[in-house]
Amino acid sequence: MNFIKHIALVSVVALAPAFALAQAPATSGTPTATPPAATKGEAAGKGERMHKRGERMKAADTNGDGAISKAEADAAGMKGLSKNFDKVDANKDGKVTRDEMRSARMAHKGERKGEHKGMKGGDKSVAPTAPTSPPAAK
Repeated sequence: MNFIKHIALVSVVALAPAFALAQAPATSGTPTATPPAATKGEAAGKGERMHKRGERMKAADTNGDGAISKAEADAAGMKGLSKNFDKVDANKDGKVTRDEMRSARMAHKGERKGEHKGMKGGDKSVAPTAPTSPPAAK
């Protein structure tokens, strides 16, 4: 019985470094920019998508004024923004800010939700029906 305990103890001691290495996070010598973590209620990849949008906007903003002009959007290959620039530019100043892009994205998201709820083609003239409550129990 003592022999079995001895073998078990030697095995644990011998394998401990392997377990420790398996648990250690892989790090490199240079820190990298990581996207913000998803907050409560957000999809797991939403923080990463927001980070990528911000990076694309920074790259497109060649004059550094915090907004994207139509020419900057064209030069950056932002086809969706170029195509819908006049719709997204809410204040019609010839520049699209991050807030204007967010508002346009939310409006578009709302239109898409309407299409998924049975409103073909995003027809806003048809109001969705209100849910009915179950009959009261006797």
